[in-house]
Amino acid sequence: MVDVSKVDTAGSDYIDMFVYSSHLSASGKCPGAQSAFIRAGANQHGANNRTHDDLFGMKDWISVLKDAMQTQYDAGNLKGYLDYKQFWDFLDNK
Repeated sequence: MVDVSKVDTAGSDYIDMFVYSSHLSASGKCPGAQSAFIRAGANQHGANNRTHDDLFGMKDWISVLKDAMQTQYDAGNLKGYLDYKQFWDFLDNK
């Protein structure tokens, strides 16, 4: 069980952040949260020959999201950048 009120976005594992972002999307508090998290998390798990072995390792998801935003910005993908930014803005105002 994950208590979404206790998830620390600057230091939590993939499972907790997945549940938290899913809650934010389902509740309407931040509709794009789950999608943004999954895309940002793909760079951490399963992509580029990485494994899902580290689902319980603590990460600073604010930094992961910031890196994903920067990658989209550098690639000139403004839509991708703004999709991440919506989630970033929500977390930053939390």
